[in-house]
Formats: sequence, C-alpha cells, structure tokens
Amino acid sequence: MVLKSLDSDVEHDLKLTINPALIEDTKEISAILAQSFYNFPEFAHWVYPFLRFTINEDLRYRVRSTSPHYRCLVAKMTSANHNQDAQSNSQPLIVGTIEVALRSALWSTSPQYPYISNLAVAQNYRRLGIASQLLTACEQAALDWGYQETQLHVLDRNESAKQLYCQNGYQISQIEPNWGNLWFDYCPRLLLKKIIPTS
Repeated sequence: MVLKSLDSDVEHDLKLTINPALIEDTKEISAILAQSFYNFPEFAHWVYPFLRFTINEDLRYRVRSTSPHYRCLVAKMTSANHNQDAQSNSQPLIVGTIEVALRSALWSTSPQYPYISNLAVAQNYRRLGIASQLLTACEQAALDWGYQETQLHVLDRNESAKQLYCQNGYQISQIEPNWGNLWFDYCPRLLLKKIIPTS
C-alpha cells in the first residue's frame, strides 16, 4: 500500500502494511493511544509513563487473547519511509492501531456485533488515509466472521473523527448519554453503524 504524504517532514510514497499486533508491539501502540486519547497540560506530562504502563498491561492481556473474534491491528511503515526525525534502518515503525471484537449491547438480548474501538494514528502520520485503511481492515474482519455490520462510538464534539467516519460510510444510529463525563464538560456519545458492502 502506497500513501502520499501531506507533511513535508514525512517522505513521499509511504509504504504501509496492516497486520495483527504482536505482543512486542504493545509498547508502541500504548504510546500512540496515550497521546491520542489523553491530553494533559504541560505540567502534568509526568503522568504519561504511568498511563502508558496501564494501557500497555491491558493491551497485552487482550493481544494474548485466543478468541477467534478479536483483532488488534497495527499499521506499520517501512524504515525507508520513516519521518526525518526517526531512526533509519530500524524495525518498521508503528503509526496506527485499531481493535475490533464481538460485543453484546448492555441490558439487551440482541445478538453480538463487531464493535470497533481504539482507532488512533500517530500525530505525524495523520491525514494520509491510514485511519480509513485501518477501518477497512476491521470491516474485512467482520465479514470474515460472517457479519455485515460494524459499530463504534464517537464523542459528539469530535468533529474530525465524525468526518472520518462519515466519509467511510458510517451513520448515526443513536445518541447516548455519556455518564462517565456527566459533570465536567458534558458531551454525548454517538453510536455509529455501517452496513458493509459485500461486492
């Protein structure tokens, strides 16, 4: 897979592969997740090592899972195409990640469905189409499992993520209260669904 860079600090013709995560990938994945989903002020950056450790331990447990209906995928860039501040001649660089697993709705007898979570792309490699490729890989996993629909959540205020999902065929299925963020800067969650084309 070849991508065209929109960032002058990233070389053109970026060769990307998407594969299942290995246990040795979890530290890099954890760093990307921590930077993507948690935004601490400058004085609190000391929190990040502890946060990465917690994420890494949880992720290692999931990656070790033998469930046939769970995948953690990583987007890796070959060493020849790293950005200029990365080490050359090193192992492929992980630039994105995503997870998909079967999930049942809470308080529901509805059948399980493929649920996508933890989509994140390293900051220097955004706007290259990597997130869309990761979504497509999860949708293929859902088809492999015999499902034609995927679901995911996004915060209503996350305009860039909503635009990404809309461009990839996701539609709002439900607006849900965000009980975990009820008192501070409240923002509802959107449940998005996509019917995956099979042809």
